Amino acid sequence: MRGEVVSEFHLDGQLGLAATRLSCGRRFRERTSQTHSEGAFSILCQIDDLECHSGWLGGQRYRSGRFRAKSVNVVDLREDPQWQFRGRFDALQFYVPADGLALIGAQHGGRTASTLRSEGEAPDEILWGLSQALVHASASPGANQLLTDQIAMALLIHFARAYGGLEAEAAAGYGGLAAWQQRRAREIMTARLASNLTIAQVASECRLTPSHFARAFRQSLGVAPQRYLLQLRVSEAKKHLVQQHLPLSDIALMCGFGDQSHFTRVFRQLAGRTPGAWRRNFQGSDAE
Repeated sequence: MRGEVVSEFHLDGQLGLAATRLSCGRRFRERTSQTHSEGAFSILCQIDDLECHSGWLGGQRYRSGRFRAKSVNVVDLREDPQWQFRGRFDALQFYVPADGLALIGAQHGGRTASTLRSEGEAPDEILWGLSQALVHASASPGANQLLTDQIAMALLIHFARAYGGLEAEAAAGYGGLAAWQQRRAREIMTARLASNLTIAQVASECRLTPSHFARAFRQSLGVAPQRYLLQLRVSEAKKHLVQQHLPLSDIALMCGFGDQSHFTRVFRQLAGRTPGAWRRNFQGSDAE
């Protein structure tokens, strides 16, 4: 079995979620040995159809049969789980510490979920969509940490609500950012354009939890934090583009983009044209 870490998300200084892509081409794998009991949950989202997936909890079989793509298997790692697979295996596994799940409940005004359980094997389209978004966001050049953090937060909330019974909070429970919080958020995002800034770091500066900060930021400024950061980077890039001697690749790195192709893609999305076309248009306007 080959495992590739996709993303890790920390919540208030502790691991909140770890996503790993698991794959194996062998048709048959022996039953896994029992692991040490730990206060965490394993959520397995199947990417491809699996011929057979058998599972045991405390030595007792709890499932055996075909496991289709988008199906979900939720296991409490305190129950000494074991697995056995037959067929080509490709899945995304989410490791969620119980403490992180409890923190999500506290932040959203709900009860602490003592465990997570999945009922039946109906595809979880929400989990599938968020999983794909996380994989693509993490793999893109110059991955936007604010974006991957928000996807991970959405995954945790979905796990708590869909499999832990956490009730949705009242929408009116949160307002926007205070004036000083808006100012501080803008200051740190502007000052650290080229760094791997996380939503948790900005939220901490505003004395808020990441989830509360993300909602309040959008309510106050009308856009998500990661979108605002991209807008700042494009605005800064325009200042450098007027300097004709600067290569586009250098401007990309100076403004926090992973490479020139990432820079071009985002710039075109927000400015309506490529950096090169924007620079040529500026030259023409200046000459007039």
